[in-house]
Amino acid sequence: MIPFYFGSRERKLFGVFEPAQNGGAKRAVLLCYPWGYEYVNSHRSMARLGTLLSHTGFHTLRFDYYGTGDSGGEDREADIEGSRRDIVTAIEELIELSGVERVSIVGLRLGAMLGVAAACEKPHLVDRIVLWDPVVEGGQYLQELYNLDDSISIPGVGPASYFSEELGGGREVMGLPMTHSVAAGISDLDLTSRLAQLPHATYAVATRSSHLQRQLQALLEQRADGSAFERLDDHPAWHEEWPENAGAIPVAVLNRIVSWLK
Repeated sequence: MIPFYFGSRERKLFGVFEPAQNGGAKRAVLLCYPWGYEYVNSHRSMARLGTLLSHTGFHTLRFDYYGTGDSGGEDREADIEGSRRDIVTAIEELIELSGVERVSIVGLRLGAMLGVAAACEKPHLVDRIVLWDPVVEGGQYLQELYNLDDSISIPGVGPASYFSEELGGGREVMGLPMTHSVAAGISDLDLTSRLAQLPHATYAVATRSSHLQRQLQALLEQRADGSAFERLDDHPAWHEEWPENAGAIPVAVLNRIVSWLK
């Protein structure tokens, strides 16, 4: 496991590279995190997936978008278009580190949407894509975040703060800033329209059923390139109902992702 910084001086990104354990690997996988509190909840599972892939013979890279985690920038500087560009930067970095010609992408929640957008920009650098509990429609996802934040009552914690335009506008969502820029970027995202542009085999795995997930399933099942959709009854890594499942890792999902990529 090799933690390091990459990108430009102006947009420094923190990543963790795990080289393949069996030597001579010809495959590499980029892991794309979800947004905000879902990033916090899923961090342990994503790290575990990276290690499993490494032990299976894949070079892996997971990283923090600019303005998040240990990457450079303040949290209010994060934006959706910038995060998509960060994924492109990470693809190119992983290719240089591993020596492969193309990488696979595993994106969780919003990371799945952004990974697809990056793959559409650089199709010659991507071979396969895994959509893990993907956000399908940005506008609905944004409303779900607001509803979740409004429904949670924590003793001693008041209602969500709202920010001035000088601070990016918007409001807190689960303790993190949802600026006007990020909200607008999320609202503009639509996974199904992007999938039609993808020349890659795509595997979607969902731990929760919804009408949007069923639409995604129908779309993938129409493809003749090895794409597939699977519903697994496992813990959603991106959501915690503390303390019952805090830190739980969806082992069945991780094993299926590794198996499909092999």
